Amino acid sequence: MHYPAYHAPPPRRSADGGQSPVTYVLLITVPALIAVAALRAR
Repeated sequence: MHYPAYHAPPPRRSADGGQSPVTYVLLITVPALIAVAALRAR
């Protein structure tokens, strides 16, 4: 049996629904915390 090259299926919210929201929250909160820290440091 010759298997074709394995291609990862498109990401599904049901399968990968626990990591995507976390990454979006981190992308939003991390820069905000850095900005607040920079403003308070001045």
